[in-house]
Amino acid sequence: MSADAATAQTRAEAAGEAHALAFRIASAAAAGLTLGEVLGWDFPFLPAMLAVQLLTGRGPISVKQGLAFVAVMVAACAFATLLAQILVDSPFVLLLAVSLLIFIEFLLLARGQATGVAAIFLITTAIVPLLAIESMSVAYGLIHTLIAGSALAVLLTFAAHALFPARAHAEPVSVRAETGAPVAVALANTAVLMSLVIYFMLTISPVSIVVVLTVIGILRQPADLSGGTAAGLILGNLVGGLAATVAFSLITLLPSPAFLLLVVLLVGLLFGDRIARGGESAPIYTIGLMTFLIVLGLGLSPLPEDSGSLFIARVFDVMVAAIYAIGMASLLRSAFRAR
Repeated sequence: MSADAATAQTRAEAAGEAHALAFRIASAAAAGLTLGEVLGWDFPFLPAMLAVQLLTGRGPISVKQGLAFVAVMVAACAFATLLAQILVDSPFVLLLAVSLLIFIEFLLLARGQATGVAAIFLITTAIVPLLAIESMSVAYGLIHTLIAGSALAVLLTFAAHALFPARAHAEPVSVRAETGAPVAVALANTAVLMSLVIYFMLTISPVSIVVVLTVIGILRQPADLSGGTAAGLILGNLVGGLAATVAFSLITLLPSPAFLLLVVLLVGLLFGDRIARGGESAPIYTIGLMTFLIVLGLGLSPLPEDSGSLFIARVFDVMVAAIYAIGMASLLRSAFRAR
């Protein structure tokens, strides 16, 4: 085989794998969100969100890795619940403990150490105590959805790989570890996330969980949030929120699980195609897809009358919080690095 033929074959295999990855991401996202809604979960977007995170990682996961993922989620939920139950009557001490834990988790992510475990504990550490301040029953609902959603996400990942098997080795499109100043990055991320956690602890809001999850996804992006990267992340969030608004409007006109599946599948393919291409822009489209799933999942939760205008208001709140997180993280990372 000539060099040109080998190169052409390699490119064809890479293109085939990119298409397969896009379909894996879209099908898992659509099935996860639809099943979460049909099953009546309080947070129906979690299975889809977790499945996308697994699929944009380092290739197919084994059965052992899938079981480990669920086991770590159970342990993280149990730890966060125990922490909240012990310190729920001492909010100041609870905030100090949560701040320290979040800093350690961001530091592990920045150093590229135990990233899977750190990412799971980051979600539970930030959200479960926040909900516990408002209502332990709501916190238990989230824990149930996280555990069941993690198991469903693993099953969806296996199903996606079975339907669209890998055709070639694919480079990971998930967020890479920080390349420098991990302590500065962890401090900046902790300050931004905790400012929102404290705000929502003092001001109960229906968008608190959505905002915190969206900001966690943003803060896990590369350390350089200046210039084009910051603008790209803001654009990714805006496009994801806009897509969720359009999808919500369509679904309210024809509310059925089948139509929901088709709409999410279509949007998932649009984002998944750009994610599968890899490169520097892949994390931006990943953020956009995550924002779409989280915001649309929020809209599918029970809403009062005039739900259309309320949904748009909530999307606006999420977008403002995302812009704040990107801007503050950029400033704080630069400031802490300078010192």
